Amino acid sequence: MPVWGRSSPKLGSVVSTCELLLEHGPQPLAKWLKSDTGSGLVVLTVHACPMVPGDLLRQHLWTQVRGAVVTSATLASCGTFDYFLDEAGLSGNLNAHTLEVHSPFDYSKQGRLMVVETAADPKHVDAYTREMVAELLADLALVQRGALVLFTSRAQMKAATDSLPASLLEVVLVQGQMSRTRLLAAHQARVEAGRPSVIFGQQSFGEGLDLPGALCETVFIAKLPFTPPSDPVEEARAEWLKTLGRDPFGELVIPATGIRLLQWTGRAIRTEEDYATVICYDKRLLRAGYGKRMLRGLPGYEVLRRVGGVIEPV
Repeated sequence: MPVWGRSSPKLGSVVSTCELLLEHGPQPLAKWLKSDTGSGLVVLTVHACPMVPGDLLRQHLWTQVRGAVVTSATLASCGTFDYFLDEAGLSGNLNAHTLEVHSPFDYSKQGRLMVVETAADPKHVDAYTREMVAELLADLALVQRGALVLFTSRAQMKAATDSLPASLLEVVLVQGQMSRTRLLAAHQARVEAGRPSVIFGQQSFGEGLDLPGALCETVFIAKLPFTPPSDPVEEARAEWLKTLGRDPFGELVIPATGIRLLQWTGRAIRTEEDYATVICYDKRLLRAGYGKRMLRGLPGYEVLRRVGGVIEPV
C-alpha cells in the first residue's frame, strides 16, 4: 500500500494525459512525444495540453470568482489590450473592462528613442550582426556612467563580447560570467566610483531589472526581440491558425514581441528624476508596418533616426 501511495500522483498524471490525448474538440490540443537519452537509455514521455491558456482560465478562474483585478505595466501590446484579452480568455466578455493608467514619468522630456538604420537587413544575420556590433562598440566608447545592452541570442552577445577592444574589456560585465547578484553589485560599485560600466545581457535582464539614475542612462537594443514559435505548444498553435487561414505571425509573434520590447525599453526610466536614451539598431522598428505597430505601444519618447552618423527627428 505505501508503494502505491507514492505512485498515486504519477498514475493520476498518466490518466489525465491519456484523457487529453483522446480528446478531440473544435480547438485541438497540443500533443507531442519527448525523448531523453541523459540516463543512457531512450526515455519517451508523452505530453498533451491546451494550446490557449484562456480556455483553462475560463474554466478554472473567471467562472469561479465574482470579481478580479489584473494589473501589470505590460498588459497592453502595440497600444491595445487585444492580445492580453485573447490570451486570458476574456475577449468578447462583456464583463471585462480595460483601463490604461498613465505613467507618472514624462517620457517626452525624460528620454529619447533613437533607431539606428543599418545598411544590412536584420534578416541577414551575419552581415547585420557585424554592422550592429561595429555601431554598438562606437556607442559604448561614449558611455560615461551606467548602461545596459540587451541581445536576442547568446551567439549575438558572444560576437559583441569577442569584438570588444582593450579599452572596453574592463568596462563590460557579461551575463553568465558571474552570478546576477555579484554582477549587479560590481556594476553599481563601478558607477558609484565614477567609472563607466556596461552590462551585456539577454532576455532575463530585459525584465524586472531596476537600475535607476546613473546606473542605466542608456539602453542598447541589439535587435527586435522576436521569438518565433519554437516549443511544441507554440508550434501546434501556429499550425492550427494556419489551417484556419489566419496569420500566426501577426496574431502571436508581433504582440508578444511588442510586450517584450516594452519591457526592454522599460529598463531606461525608473524614477521621475531619470533621463535616459534607448538606442535600437533594428531599422524595422521604423520601416516595417509591424515595427510601427510596436512603436505605438512604447512610451512617448522623442523618436530619432540615425543614418550614417547623422541624427534627425522622425
